[in-house]
Amino acid sequence: MSEDSKLESSTQSVSVTQESTTVAQTTSTNDDGVGITAQQTKVITDKTTTVETTSPSGQSWVTETREKVVSFVSKIFPASLKVDSSVIREFDKLDDKAKQALNDQARYPELQWDASVRCSLDICDEEKQFIRARKEFIRDKFAKYIGVDVDDVHVDDIPIIGFGGSGGGFRAMIATTGYVYGLQKSGLYDCGTYYGGVSGSCWNLAAQYTSIISEQDNPLEALIDHFKKRLDHHIANPHAVIKSLTATTSPEQAVELVFGGLAQKKQTGLNTGIIDIYGALLATRLLLGNDPVNQTRDFKLSEQKRYLKGGKHPMPIYTALHHSRPWKDFLKPEDAAQVPNYKEVLKEHQKIKDHYRWFEFTPFEIGCDEIPAFIPSWAFGRRFEFRKSIDRVPEQNFGLEIGVFGAAPCAPIIIDIRQIEHVIPEGWLKNTLQKSYDGVMEDIGEQRQWKFEGHHVIPEANNHNFFYHLDPPPYKLGTTNSPILHFIDAGASNDLPLYPLTHPGRKVDIIMGFDSSSQIIESSFFEEEQKIFTSRRGINSTKRQDLCSKYLEVYDYEPNGNAQDGYTPPMTHPATFLYLPFLPNDKVDPTFVPSTAKFCAFNNFTYTSEQIDLIVKLALQNWSEVESTVKNVIKGVWEKKRAARLGQT
Repeated sequence: MSEDSKLESSTQSVSVTQESTTVAQTTSTNDDGVGITAQQTKVITDKTTTVETTSPSGQSWVTETREKVVSFVSKIFPASLKVDSSVIREFDKLDDKAKQALNDQARYPELQWDASVRCSLDICDEEKQFIRARKEFIRDKFAKYIGVDVDDVHVDDIPIIGFGGSGGGFRAMIATTGYVYGLQKSGLYDCGTYYGGVSGSCWNLAAQYTSIISEQDNPLEALIDHFKKRLDHHIANPHAVIKSLTATTSPEQAVELVFGGLAQKKQTGLNTGIIDIYGALLATRLLLGNDPVNQTRDFKLSEQKRYLKGGKHPMPIYTALHHSRPWKDFLKPEDAAQVPNYKEVLKEHQKIKDHYRWFEFTPFEIGCDEIPAFIPSWAFGRRFEFRKSIDRVPEQNFGLEIGVFGAAPCAPIIIDIRQIEHVIPEGWLKNTLQKSYDGVMEDIGEQRQWKFEGHHVIPEANNHNFFYHLDPPPYKLGTTNSPILHFIDAGASNDLPLYPLTHPGRKVDIIMGFDSSSQIIESSFFEEEQKIFTSRRGINSTKRQDLCSKYLEVYDYEPNGNAQDGYTPPMTHPATFLYLPFLPNDKVDPTFVPSTAKFCAFNNFTYTSEQIDLIVKLALQNWSEVESTVKNVIKGVWEKKRAARLGQT
């Protein structure tokens, strides 16, 4: 068990157990025809244990939070209380509603299902079915894009294309949308299979795969318009938050959808923290529409699979990291007793350097290919042990998850140090600071340096570890024997979702990475990240000098079977990586440098329509500069696959 699993709390807890017996016919299919496949009729006795928490003052956490919000809002916007008091009162009802939801099988059909951990490096059957359907669905579009007759295109030859957006807050969220909008105009977006994101690029994915956007005639245009309407106030502006809730057709349902996940998480025995609230505030801006009564499915990641039915849209892949720090690992006394020479084993284990484990969140599964271990997305939020879920609770609110995807504030100290290094210009000051820091680190020693640089000032969100006690005893030290998982922004490891797009089971042929991060100020940072990535995945990377330009770099990725970090499984399928940095363009505005523009700072959450238009315009222009080259690369990959299938050279 990790020290991180010690949940710090100043609250008092009272456990309440409810028992209900029902006769149920468990059917494995949901309305998309996907899910559990066995049918049987049996008597089910469910025991639901909830945790009611009170603050030191004796108030419930919801009441105390509500009163703080009321006090804060009253000082700044006194008049708003008269208008919005009904919305404020809804916060008091969240606990009761969360308790009711624990047994609401109509709203949460997953309460009828048991879940298990799938331990395999292969992708799940649902994803395999999606890939087959997607290739059939895009066959005509792909033929049109590369300019050949559809009869000349065999589905097996269609390249699997994965799009990937970088981190960078709202700047990246908007810029990635702009690039993808350009791809749509070119016909290429309709040929993609995967659409992955890191940090801010996860947010535009989250908003796009909702009923308020995906069901529009042109979702990408609708998404850009959505940003213009929703980003005019900061996510933490209390007046704007309450007004957003009040402006809906059902403020009561809006409060429950956005903030109910906090109460629900409490009911499952987990503490909520700043990142959970951060996610709820983001959801208010990005996920909430005018009619929340019909948006229940938008707040469940697993429900996004309805947009993948028949292969009609690319599959979204969201990302996060677990920061594994061996010096914080230990076993419970009863588990440690089964390990010979435990103290010596622990001492040696704690000398291992820390590393980042990549987790992927898709409408089908959530998991990590390093373990490897995956669970159905609808089971995230449950407790697991010995590869089985040991309770049945509703799927975690998707609003909390988008907070995790963009949890840059939780990054370890070393990430902040690197950010500062890139901001300070070259010269005497930078050299002096670097020498001073290196000197201090040398004095304290390598292991203490790891601990210092790996410290998280802002705590990560708590989540039940679904691969807890994955294997039988005697238990090993490490992530699989900690009951709690903590996630941070994936940008701490790499600003592009290259790890999930090179998952050994996906066999992606072409990866397009849209880099809107602040790190593109210096190409050396991208090169450093790529070197670490290719080393971890076991890839030989060769730059195609004949195809590279300011706005496009092309690399051939060839697997070498030698993943060097000892954790990450090696890449098994060759791919072509197209890197598109979000750089200034004189044809748009020679003074606009997105990576350094003040309004584009990663911690800015307020954008005007004009600023959004400028970012989108730059992305479209940069895309137009490389569009023809990209098409030639994609056609070349198709021709190579076709020749291989026909046995030609």
